[in-house]
Amino acid sequence: MPETRAAQRHKPSQARARETRERILDSAAQLFSAHGMAEVSTNRIAAHAHMSIGALYRYFDDKAAIAEVLRARLLAELEECFTAAVIGSLGLPVRESVATSLRIIMGALVDRRHLVRALAADATVEGIGFGGLERRLLLLTRAYLLQQLGPLPDDELDIKAFVMVNAGLAASLRIALQPPAGLDVDGVISETATMLGEWLGARS
Repeated sequence: MPETRAAQRHKPSQARARETRERILDSAAQLFSAHGMAEVSTNRIAAHAHMSIGALYRYFDDKAAIAEVLRARLLAELEECFTAAVIGSLGLPVRESVATSLRIIMGALVDRRHLVRALAADATVEGIGFGGLERRLLLLTRAYLLQQLGPLPDDELDIKAFVMVNAGLAASLRIALQPPAGLDVDGVISETATMLGEWLGARS
């Protein structure tokens, strides 16, 4: 059935709206990464996106709303990387699977480190400062541990998952966001993987 003229007019309008919204988000991400959130205003974002402040406010109420969208996207990307790391390492020896997962996660963080640093500095929520990411990673880690160790009491499984997630993420975030001077990064990853692998192996 042929589209009505109204529908034909509406589609380009929706496409332009999506493009404008993405331009705002891209500009904000670039500015947050370069200068930090505290130094970036909505006026500055609008100027960087080559639009008026009034146009920006048609899409976002304030800077916090823009940051929330960027944070949600970042969470989704990191969760996707973490999921791929866990699935890809199933069947490997524990030490090797942990090292593989850490390298993938760290690579994802390094690629986005400036934005991660900017958004984390502004966050006040629990865990590593990214909303529900820790909770989602705990669920994935529980599944991994069940595959590696077999059935366990829920409380023991929860503790093990918490230790795995927080030890792994602490190392990944520390190295990705502020690489330790004078230390071999791959050596740090290997040592962390050995520590966690031996800890799990002793309990398997």
